[in-house]
Amino acid sequence: MDGHRVQMVGAVDRQFGPGVGEKLFPRNKTIVLNKVSAIDAMFEVVVDGHIVGRLRFDIPRLCYNFLLSLEGARRVARFSRKSWVRCHEDVIPYLKNGGSLLVPGVSDCDPAIEPGDEVYILGPQDEVLGTGIARMSGRSMQNERRGVAVKVRLSAESQPPSINDRSSSWADAVEANRADLEMIEAEAIQFIRSTVERHSLPVVVGFSGGKDSLVTYLLVEKALGRSPPMFFMDTGLELPETVEYVRSIAREHGVEIIGEKAGGRFWRSLDSFGPPARDFRWCCKVLKLGPAATAIAEKMGGRTLAFLGQRRLESFQRSMEPRVTSNPWVPGQTSANPIQNWNALEVWLYIFREGVSFNPLYERGYHRMGCYLCPASSMAELESLKVTHPGLYARWHNFLLDWAEKQGLPREWATLGFWRWKHLPPAQRELAERLGLSLRPVRDAPTEMLSLRIVKGVSPCVSAGFSVEGQFSSSVDIERVRRLLPIFGRLSVSESLGGVRIATDKTSIVLFSSGSLTIRGPDEQTVRKLVTPVERAVRRALFCQGCGSCVPQCPHNALYLGPDGKIAVDSKRCTHCLQCDTFPCPTYLQ
Repeated sequence: MDGHRVQMVGAVDRQFGPGVGEKLFPRNKTIVLNKVSAIDAMFEVVVDGHIVGRLRFDIPRLCYNFLLSLEGARRVARFSRKSWVRCHEDVIPYLKNGGSLLVPGVSDCDPAIEPGDEVYILGPQDEVLGTGIARMSGRSMQNERRGVAVKVRLSAESQPPSINDRSSSWADAVEANRADLEMIEAEAIQFIRSTVERHSLPVVVGFSGGKDSLVTYLLVEKALGRSPPMFFMDTGLELPETVEYVRSIAREHGVEIIGEKAGGRFWRSLDSFGPPARDFRWCCKVLKLGPAATAIAEKMGGRTLAFLGQRRLESFQRSMEPRVTSNPWVPGQTSANPIQNWNALEVWLYIFREGVSFNPLYERGYHRMGCYLCPASSMAELESLKVTHPGLYARWHNFLLDWAEKQGLPREWATLGFWRWKHLPPAQRELAERLGLSLRPVRDAPTEMLSLRIVKGVSPCVSAGFSVEGQFSSSVDIERVRRLLPIFGRLSVSESLGGVRIATDKTSIVLFSSGSLTIRGPDEQTVRKLVTPVERAVRRALFCQGCGSCVPQCPHNALYLGPDGKIAVDSKRCTHCLQCDTFPCPTYLQ
């Protein structure tokens, strides 16, 4: 893709000199990027069947760097006049044994080298011997008498670059892999047909606008001999190109798009939940899964078989999932993954073979489609947004800066992507320590601030057996809460006292707007069993974002979204079974 090539050429030109990138990545070659594990985005870059280096996003510098392999260094050295270090012949054996290049072993170098730069090491005859990271500036290498000049990463015997003079195209790559594509296509089509026959449900294809869902749609269409409807949740955070692309594919295939539009729900929900994080993905539940449950219930009769473009190699979590599964957040949906075992190259080759159009954002350097501010995105993708959609970037970035200021966190929490976790994983903690940043877990959203503290615990009560008294950490909106508390029993409102009372034959619950709570019952066990469900119900009522995930799950159709778009209970239908306490809800995530 041109966008990815621009990133690679730009990094190489900046590091090794203008024009070198075009020489390393000629346009008459097929160039493959293979994603590899790293703290952020990193890709092995393959040319002529050889890994010429790794394109890695540098978080502190907020830019891509290119880490040369030995083959890449041999190719670059033919054209570059930058970032080179020449060594004396007598140190070559030490380099081959994995030693660093010390200052006394340097015979000459590019004086413009800065500490941390990627460099390649030359021998006395300008033959490439290794690659590494400069530990001091070029001037220091020339003037100092001791110290580590280069931390050597790779070294080997001198040899010429393995250049293949033959040109290649993606059409050539498709032809070379035709047998493999036909084999995996046939397997996927057979899986689709057998899954449809086994489940006998209305079929849809989850279509995100990305390459994987595109291939899945083409396969389902071939397997069924017809074009199924598309299932697309417009979260309000999709890039406009993606929304238009989904619509164009639907028009091209003459099918309906089934789904819901979240509108501005994300921005309204921020006040309750705070920024989403990889370990606090409330946004998916509010913007996608909840609305999906509503769409299935209202537009598909409550049950559907959805074919999705999920692949094992996308993430560790997906590698563990079965090929056919269900999601508690989307009741009524059975999900199946026809391309679960495909790799990304096979997906792209299939698209090229079929000759279909793909999302134009891939041409602008994006590697994944979805919400543009997703915390699961790499910093490389988030920084791309700054260039392609500066207005969208500014809105989110300014929010993060304001949040950081309110939390007493450094600006780097926002600018370097630490906001993507509530609790930093080891690699991110190490990066923060290396940068001298003091970061603590962020726990200041209202949903996290509201908690119930038992004041006296369970104690005997002469008039009503046992009671427990507690206090919520803040006042509660009784008008909002009273719409959900009938799940526990008959509700009455005391206007004068500013509270509500819920009564059954055995228990009573009294809650005041001040947050004071009393639960009474005939015995300790009965009282204790109610504490957690009451606390969760209050949280669910106060912080409901109207995702609707719980509505279709009620077996008595007693839950609904009221005029304010928040959850409420129909007391005439409710049987007080409290099954709704077990339903997935974003307010339960923290």
